[in-house]
Amino acid sequence: MRLFAKFSLRALNLHTKLMLALVVLVATVAGTSAYILVEHERNSRLLELGERATRIADLFSQSLALPLWNVDLRAIENQLAALAPNPEVAEFTVTAEGYGTVATVKGTRHLNSDESVVRIRAIEYDPPGNAPKEKIGEIRVVLTKAVAQEAIKRARQAIFAIMAALLAVLYATSFLLLKRMVRGPINRLEKMVDRIAGGDLDARCEVKSDDELGRLAVRINSMADRLRASTLLLQESERKYRSIVENAVEGIFLLDQAGDLAEANPAMAQLLGYDNAGDLTAPAESDGPPKKPLSPSLTETLFETLKAHGEIRGLELQLSRLDGTPIWVQLNARGLIGNDGSLRYLEGLLTDVTARKHALDHLQLQRDRLALEVSERKWTELELLASRERLQQLSARQEAIREEERKCIAMEIHDELGQLLTALKMDLSLLSMQLPTGTPVIQKAEEMRELIEQTIRIVRNVVSHLRPTALNYGLASALEWLAADFRRHTKIPCRFQSTHPEPNLPDPRATAIFRIVQESLTNVARHARASQVDVTLANTEAGIEVAIRDNGQGFDVVSARAGYSYGLHGMAERARLIHAELQIHSKPHRGTVIRLRLREASDNPQ
Repeated sequence: MRLFAKFSLRALNLHTKLMLALVVLVATVAGTSAYILVEHERNSRLLELGERATRIADLFSQSLALPLWNVDLRAIENQLAALAPNPEVAEFTVTAEGYGTVATVKGTRHLNSDESVVRIRAIEYDPPGNAPKEKIGEIRVVLTKAVAQEAIKRARQAIFAIMAALLAVLYATSFLLLKRMVRGPINRLEKMVDRIAGGDLDARCEVKSDDELGRLAVRINSMADRLRASTLLLQESERKYRSIVENAVEGIFLLDQAGDLAEANPAMAQLLGYDNAGDLTAPAESDGPPKKPLSPSLTETLFETLKAHGEIRGLELQLSRLDGTPIWVQLNARGLIGNDGSLRYLEGLLTDVTARKHALDHLQLQRDRLALEVSERKWTELELLASRERLQQLSARQEAIREEERKCIAMEIHDELGQLLTALKMDLSLLSMQLPTGTPVIQKAEEMRELIEQTIRIVRNVVSHLRPTALNYGLASALEWLAADFRRHTKIPCRFQSTHPEPNLPDPRATAIFRIVQESLTNVARHARASQVDVTLANTEAGIEVAIRDNGQGFDVVSARAGYSYGLHGMAERARLIHAELQIHSKPHRGTVIRLRLREASDNPQ
């Protein structure tokens, strides 16, 4: 039943639905209003009936006091009979104290217990003087509701009749107005929409109002304009797509799961040796050659790959042309899903890579040859590296021997020649003491003593450059002596600073660091034209760092190294021998900073 009602309502047009909705709405409002009015009238009449019964009871309680006191039954009955003809009167009963019912008057209507209004009042006699009132009886007034209910029924019928007439008039008026203002415009809109849906994109709705239907017509016209513009763009896009597909150099095709080509472009036909794309996509004739470039097993494999990965990228396949010539192609494809969600077609792009495949084969052959040559070259490089390593070890050994020879020569000169010169100076001093003063011999002895002292100074300088004595007291002392010696010979301010405890290094490493700093200061003196030089020694947990900074004219580090600067190469070689890192930062007219970092910290505690 619900299904029938649902389809029945769906089959109705909008005008009928609006009228039904209006009828239901008006009927609901009218019925509710009528019910409220009837109930209000009923309550008003019953309230009025109750008030009337109260007034009658109050009136009788006063007017019957004297007759009941005098026991004038005739007067009591006359008073009761005076109001008895009223159709609402059901019963008047007067009772006296100690005597019971004195008089009773009943109306003409049949009385039900639930259709009556009962009021009971005491009858009191007020004697003359100051005596209190005395209750001598009661009056019982019973009025029926039947008259009021009949009036309410008539009023209900009148109200419903008026409501029905108003509903009929309202329905007729609304029907005509809706037919004119809603159904007509909607029919015109339907015709225009049908024309637009049928392909007439120049059809436009006539706008006759500014209401909702007018705004809907404006929106339909706007939709038609946008649809026309979109159709033109779609046609242009289709033309471009068709042009791209037709003029593409790669083969573009659409393959179903049976292995048949649903679509193919001319490049695809040319790739497979056909005259045109129509011959490739037309159904195969029974006596003609097969038109399935992809075998059933390959087609199944391709569709399984699409289901697993969603696409195929860069897959190389070997196919056969129509004349049986084998070709290599590269396949890129994706799947097309049908309305039921299943994979229907494979949309692919085939590129002829036969020439590239042959080139790759040739390249692979050359690569194999090159790999053999590279293997031989690597073997040669390994031998060269081994030779280089041996040369580096030999260089390190020679440098160590050279430093050791310098040390021995310095000690030999200092111990032997220095002692001889000192003894010669002492003997000459003793001899001068024995010669008479003021003689030429004394003057000659003095000149000889000055020559001996000059020789001693020269010996000390030679010893210091061969092997600074300060190295015996640690790296910091040696660098401090080197800075002082640089100031003394070049007259350039040179400041040495050690920011941490002095490192404890083996003699070869300390000597190498000393020689690098010595070479750096020598380069500053020769080329930098600096006015200030700073030498810093830092010993931290990260390692040892020595920095030489000057504010000279600087130089191009790349050009200097490319120009075979033996000083820089010697510094780099010394740093390599002690496994240190040498960094040189310099720019023209911005000074130079040379940093030597030894990653291994010294054994001294911080």
